[in-house]
Amino acid sequence: MRSTLEEDPNEQAAIAFYNLVRQNIIAFLLFLSLYAISYVLLQRFRKKFRASDPDDEDDDLFGIDNLVIIVLCAAGLAMALAGFLLLPFTIFATALLLEDLNKEIYYLSWLDAALLETLWNYTFIGCNITLFVLLPFAYFFNETDQQITLIAKARDTLSIMLLVGLLMYVFIYVSKLIFGIVNIDEFVVLNLLTCLGGATICWKATPKGYIRIWAWIGQLPLNFNYRRSLKNKLSQHRMEINAIKQKLESLDRVWRSHGEKAMARSATALSSTVNCPSSSDKLYASMNGFSTNSRSGISTLNRRDLLTALKTLESESRQTQSDLSKSPLYRNMSFFLLLILSLLIWALLQVHISWAFIKSLFVDDDQYNTLKLESAFGKKTGSVFGRYSVLFDICLIFYFTASTIIGVYSIQPFKRIRPRWNRMNVQHMIANVTILLVISTSWPSLVRILGLTRFDWVGPYGHFHKLRSTGQWLAIIFRAGAFVTTLFSFLDYYILKNLPRVRRSSISPRANGVMHNTFLNGDIDTTTINGHILHDPCR
Repeated sequence: MRSTLEEDPNEQAAIAFYNLVRQNIIAFLLFLSLYAISYVLLQRFRKKFRASDPDDEDDDLFGIDNLVIIVLCAAGLAMALAGFLLLPFTIFATALLLEDLNKEIYYLSWLDAALLETLWNYTFIGCNITLFVLLPFAYFFNETDQQITLIAKARDTLSIMLLVGLLMYVFIYVSKLIFGIVNIDEFVVLNLLTCLGGATICWKATPKGYIRIWAWIGQLPLNFNYRRSLKNKLSQHRMEINAIKQKLESLDRVWRSHGEKAMARSATALSSTVNCPSSSDKLYASMNGFSTNSRSGISTLNRRDLLTALKTLESESRQTQSDLSKSPLYRNMSFFLLLILSLLIWALLQVHISWAFIKSLFVDDDQYNTLKLESAFGKKTGSVFGRYSVLFDICLIFYFTASTIIGVYSIQPFKRIRPRWNRMNVQHMIANVTILLVISTSWPSLVRILGLTRFDWVGPYGHFHKLRSTGQWLAIIFRAGAFVTTLFSFLDYYILKNLPRVRRSSISPRANGVMHNTFLNGDIDTTTINGHILHDPCR
């Protein structure tokens, strides 16, 4: 009976239809989740207040034009997040399929290879549509005349996009003739150009992202005489607190004795007995940010200023006392261990990249995309440490992704459009989403080329096998460039900047434009114990 049902074409068509509906519903729900997250993020980063400068254009919070742009940018950001999360999700899902956990757990029964292939196809199509259609439409829509109607703006935008698309097609066609790849589809060449853009950004941004992530550990080491400095600072704070308390007590005593009018006369007489303030008053005024009028002899040290200064000094004294209780051995050992950890992660990435580079010189890996997803299960799905170590691959991919995204906003010209809370206009919004889409569209191919995972199946992202030797040589060049740039950046940051000759020369002490220990912190303070700001209550 069972074989009869399996051979029945109507039953097979019904099963195929239900599977198709299930896959599309799951993909749509995942897209809605990512879209909601993206829309909330864009609303948080969007500029909320109008600028005081009339020449500076600002966003209309309730305008339909900007709402259209935000909706399109949210779709692009959702697809960028899908591109970044797709490969780790697939690696984790295939590990579950290997262990047959989807059959034991009811909520994972929908997970199969067909669903993963559907997600890969939809993500690839969605990333390209948002990158080459929706975001250009949003940009040209924002640049059109603001005085015309919405329909007229859309018509002008579509006309401009048609002309730009025709120009892009001519450029790709001429490039195919120049490089002798006439048999390759234009869509494959366009995907190749996107991957080249992502690879170029990765060359420059990823090494700086590594350094930015671990720059904060430079605050941990302490000098040997840091306790003496803290004790001197603590005693100075106590003396200042006692002096301010004495002044407050004298003011309270005068208030109780003579009343409000007598208080005013006594304060005037007290400040005018001498033509200029005393040296101690000048010292307190300069320390606490007050001003004194030396010509009239009138000091602005009133009761409110004294109370504010007392509160600030007590807060600094408590923080200094807390710093004094910290162990130098603990902080120095923490710095040493974190430094070793950062170097080990860097060395691990270098080993992966160098091994992929060496293997590409002797092994032809252009036919990896001809395999189906089911054939990628097994040994190729796990990491080099075994089938059950897929979490290692996922963590390595996330670390590499975070380094690239952080490094992107540390280089020019992307540094000027770095997202900030409530300060991003629609132009910066479109630019940031475009950057993330360029990186995410090329990310599955770049991660696989660098050898960060042994998962060989990248779905529709692996069309480069059609380029034959050209794609293979481009992959070799990218691996070699990533290895050299990462190696030089770490040598420059950890070794070259510490050499006395290099430090005295004209070479800037900033390694690759990265200001050490200032990405998450303020400016360097030479008066503190280790040259860095440990606390600043005024901030």
